[in-house]
Amino acid sequence: MATVRMADYLRRDIVRKFEQLYDKSNPQIEHSTHVGDKVYDIFLGGKVLQFKEQISDIFGDIIDPDSLFMKSSNLPVSINMMTYDDVREYDDLEDKYITKIKEQFEDGRRIDLPLSVESLQINDINSWRGEESVVICLDSNDIPEHAQMYIDKIKEIEQKETKRVAKRRVDSEKVERALENFTTLNQALKAWPALTKLVSSEKIAKVHEKQQRKRKEKQQRSKIEPIEANLNQTILTASLLGDD
Repeated sequence: MATVRMADYLRRDIVRKFEQLYDKSNPQIEHSTHVGDKVYDIFLGGKVLQFKEQISDIFGDIIDPDSLFMKSSNLPVSINMMTYDDVREYDDLEDKYITKIKEQFEDGRRIDLPLSVESLQINDINSWRGEESVVICLDSNDIPEHAQMYIDKIKEIEQKETKRVAKRRVDSEKVERALENFTTLNQALKAWPALTKLVSSEKIAKVHEKQQRKRKEKQQRSKIEPIEANLNQTILTASLLGDD
């Protein structure tokens, strides 16, 4: 049958497609390598190379300084800041749980800043993630004044990105709830025509197949209607007379 049921898998596919289009319309907000390079220069820069040379001078061949350092094109930092998240809460007006965007304080949020080139960093030997550089704390009392503008920029970008992601989840839930009102895809498309952008061409073809069949039935019916009355009279009269 051409009617397409609004099954759970179809709802999931539609929501997944919506999220893809959301990301296309609202691209990921990324940190710039310019800011990453500036933060690296301020907090590490020539200091890390000097530190490596000091270790070599002090310990000689006893310790291999290369094991304590690494190169990476990302600079991990941590910072205390306000971010956005999607939170599921009970709404008294709607009398159900819904997802809302909430601003919240996050202690020590980790952010990987992109660098324009691989740069020397201190290896975190205690990291469970494998080879990873030591995280730079941007909430230290030793932060230089000229670094604050870059820290503020990092917070700004991170807040925008977390809000973007949270809104995607909120909007996705709205799509999920909207689809719950329909038992078939046919009904949903009539109520929400733009839904065609979220449904596979195969499913759309099935819906159109039924619509085309109905149109053909109407066309066939229109050809019979002009002659129907006279022919029906003949058929009815004959049936009343019975068989000879």
